[in-house]
Amino acid sequence: MTNQIFYQEENMSLKTEYENQQQYRKWSLIVNKLPIKSDYVVAELGCGTGAFAEILSKKVKEVIAIDLNQNLLEILENKKIDNITILQKDISDLSYIPKEIDGIFSSFAIAYFPNKMEQILKNWFDKLKNDGWIAIIEIDDLLRGHTPLSKETLNKLAVFEDEAKNDGIYDFRAGRKISPILKNLGMEILLDEDLEDSELTSSGIISDEICIMWENRLNRLSFDKFFQKDEIEAIKSDFLSLLKSTKHINQTKVKFIIAKKS
Repeated sequence: MTNQIFYQEENMSLKTEYENQQQYRKWSLIVNKLPIKSDYVVAELGCGTGAFAEILSKKVKEVIAIDLNQNLLEILENKKIDNITILQKDISDLSYIPKEIDGIFSSFAIAYFPNKMEQILKNWFDKLKNDGWIAIIEIDDLLRGHTPLSKETLNKLAVFEDEAKNDGIYDFRAGRKISPILKNLGMEILLDEDLEDSELTSSGIISDEICIMWENRLNRLSFDKFFQKDEIEAIKSDFLSLLKSTKHINQTKVKFIIAKKS
């Protein structure tokens, strides 16, 4: 799931980046925590390249895999998995799905709807059967969760994050907001935990491979809408240097919430 205003990227580099990230996602462990049965129909919203949809398809009757990015969907399409229905659609409104479904899974997607999160989760809720479930994985404090950064860098990151949220582009602190919204919908929280993720939540000295992934991520962020070139370079230098420091403490959370419709 991506936003072309927020990110500056070429489709091919994005596809490669998504594929590289999959090795850090513990999808097999995650799928075993879902309340699934073999006759279930489950939608994955913002499925990207379909790594999780492929694993999920072995556990349920049908997976409806949905994403707006056709370049990412091509990877899943080429696998030609019989019980995966692939749709290039907006995940904010599921009215194009003609039936109620048993479950919804979404990872790293709802943060792209910062000003519509409550309504979108209500839309998802409405598509569920009674006793259906929603499972969401989302980041909380992706950038400023890393400490210690300089005061100047923290201030600039705060400006960037606030502008991204106010413009309806991305919420860097979406993770903490999901469970309260689902509770307000009358859902029962079955699971609310923090996942370990060596790419996103590790502290201390980070591997060269993950540092390169972070450098690519920072290069994609549209800092140039808010800061001068020298300011951007200072932000990147401060952040990337921290990733190679023994003093690096990462308080970023990867939240995993499962809630049932009563």
